[in-house]
Amino acid sequence: MDVIRVGIIGTGGISRAHHHAYQKAGGFEIVAVCDILPDKALQAAQEWNLPKARAFTSLDQMLMSVDIDTVSVCTYNQAHKQPTVTALQAGKHVFCEKPMAATLADATEMVKTAKSSGKILQIGIHSTFSSDIQFARQLFDDGVLGDIYYAETTATRRRGIPGHTFIYQKTAGAGAVVDIGIYNLHNALYVMGYPKPIRVSAITADYIAHQDPRWHEMDVEEFGAAWIRFDNGAVLLFKVSWAVHQNSLGGSYFLGRDAGISLIGEWTGGGLVVYADSLTEQIQNLAQANNYGVETEVGDKGWFDQEMVDIKFSGLPEVDVWKAQMEAFGRAVRSGSPAPIPPEGVVLTNVIMDGIFRSQACGQEVIVEVPNF
Repeated sequence: MDVIRVGIIGTGGISRAHHHAYQKAGGFEIVAVCDILPDKALQAAQEWNLPKARAFTSLDQMLMSVDIDTVSVCTYNQAHKQPTVTALQAGKHVFCEKPMAATLADATEMVKTAKSSGKILQIGIHSTFSSDIQFARQLFDDGVLGDIYYAETTATRRRGIPGHTFIYQKTAGAGAVVDIGIYNLHNALYVMGYPKPIRVSAITADYIAHQDPRWHEMDVEEFGAAWIRFDNGAVLLFKVSWAVHQNSLGGSYFLGRDAGISLIGEWTGGGLVVYADSLTEQIQNLAQANNYGVETEVGDKGWFDQEMVDIKFSGLPEVDVWKAQMEAFGRAVRSGSPAPIPPEGVVLTNVIMDGIFRSQACGQEVIVEVPNF
């Protein structure tokens, strides 16, 4: 397959990001666009140098009329499921913008359809492709950390409510948790090897937004925090905000039995630090395999004067994560290999998010169940 032919569904702002990323990645061609609003579809077709005949208001019509290999789903959250399922059933690969879906039921159906169709379903969580997250996962896979028993992950906006379709349950499904929280929640699960969540205790809030007349009609959360237990005994503390009276909700880190990691800039290649008793040959070899430099600093001594080390790495590239995710998607489509971000892993975010909102509603910890695929 020389060029992957793409049809874009939904012409909101995120569709421009998809179009730009496909161009940067190379090997893709946008061949059709679909939007329920005819003027929007025609505007996008003109912008992307497509003939008017390639602008559709019906997905079924687009799939029947144009030779397409893959579909980009760029609709609002509550409208992710149907175009994804329709495209997969039509034998097309799907790249769906984050979150996978607004509800666990929708996400479950999307994954089941992908598995039954044999087609790739990739979710657009671009930050997972940063060098920090990728190297952290390598450290976990290589056993450098040992079993992770506790982790924290945060995303803070002091004032950053996005507006538009993001602030209404009927379009977004939820607020900060599914909008920006999906990034740090998924990346934590990814680094931890996708452990199976079993219980969630959570709080959500929308106090600050409703002090401002601009957000009077907003009916989703501006803040969320959750204590998540996994079947392997590990615990994850998750925190996210669109608006909060604080400059930071904290950092992201992972505590393993053998070593720990702190992430400094997991979106842009800002670096990571490994905390261990010593710099092992295993860590040196892994860094060398990636062409990373290694520096050590003496850490605080323990009660018994045991000297520990802080291990820092140089040479981690600042990755264009949008380009990287599309390149990875393209490689999977061409080779027939699994999605680089497995949908069975991403659906765990929906399991947890469902637990967050149920826990808030009942005011106590709730049991969560991972769908059986």
